Amino acid sequence: MKHLLLTIVFFVSTTAVFAQDLNEIIIDEPVTTLNNNGGVIANYDRVIAADPKNSIAYFQRGIAKNKVKRYGDAIADFSVTIALKPDYAPAYNDRGIAKRELGLIAEAIVDYDQAIQIDPKFKAAYSNRGYAKFELKEYKEAVEDCNQAIMLDPNYNNPYITRGRAKSMLGMPEDAIADYTNVIDRDPISVAAFVYRSIEKGKMGNIIGQLADLDQAIVINPRLAALYADRAQVKDKQGNFTDAIADMTRAISLTRTNASYFNLRGTYKIKANMYSDAIADFNTAIAIKPEVASGYNSRGYAYYKLGGTRENFINAVVNYDLAMGLGKHDYKPVFEYREQAETAIKGLDLRGK
Repeated sequence: MKHLLLTIVFFVSTTAVFAQDLNEIIIDEPVTTLNNNGGVIANYDRVIAADPKNSIAYFQRGIAKNKVKRYGDAIADFSVTIALKPDYAPAYNDRGIAKRELGLIAEAIVDYDQAIQIDPKFKAAYSNRGYAKFELKEYKEAVEDCNQAIMLDPNYNNPYITRGRAKSMLGMPEDAIADYTNVIDRDPISVAAFVYRSIEKGKMGNIIGQLADLDQAIVINPRLAALYADRAQVKDKQGNFTDAIADMTRAISLTRTNASYFNLRGTYKIKANMYSDAIADFNTAIAIKPEVASGYNSRGYAYYKLGGTRENFINAVVNYDLAMGLGKHDYKPVFEYREQAETAIKGLDLRGK
């Protein structure tokens, strides 16, 4: 399965697990959204106002700010903690989390390095550094860090997930599956483990196993749109377009502003010969993201397949031209189908239709 829709990112704070992707998947434990007005952050504001050198208050406020995605402010608080208490490893770890969220991966690794130097048994820092290295495509180094975290705590789930993903990138699908299965054996409601294991099973041609894992992930979290989109792609590979459309319809019902979901459903409708319905989906996708070439390309093809009238073939040409203008200029099928649509128009003109 070409897994484009689900990317799970997780980092371990000293006090909580951060686990978010495009659909806010929580891997280990839910993180309560903190209220910035009169909530936890405000409480720490008062503590710090009364005691400006309270290093732990800055640290806890930084954690609270991380939870509400105020990463720059969190970094500032963790930096104050470090200035007041330079040997406090958790502050480096959590500052690394915030930096990673801002895309400062190399800087995050420096903070994880420092946390580990202070506390060589800091499993979360190893796990977080392993994930950061995975993001930098340093897969062997990521595996080494995850190995260290697992050695410190064999029941610690996060490094197994990262190690599995790194092993997958190193061409070791069976080892990756073993890591995900290890997590599932201990935590049978780990959506991440089921999803990533399904990917590996798909790579190995085990479509039945792939679907079974996605089915189980959906049982665990039936409101996660990306899972239905992933399963739809597998159904498509099986030629089961009706079920693929049904899964995409469910995904769309859960998140109505994802242009790629409408594009996918439109693609499956074309395969099911539902051309007018497909065009409606591409219209919606284009309305959401008019700057994306694939929507026009797909709509052009749907008009071409609908055919029959001069207007449909003209619409096909117009949409192919729009797609080329947005970046599909080197895409061979665009030229082929555009040429065929123009040929159809000429044929209709000769027949006076």
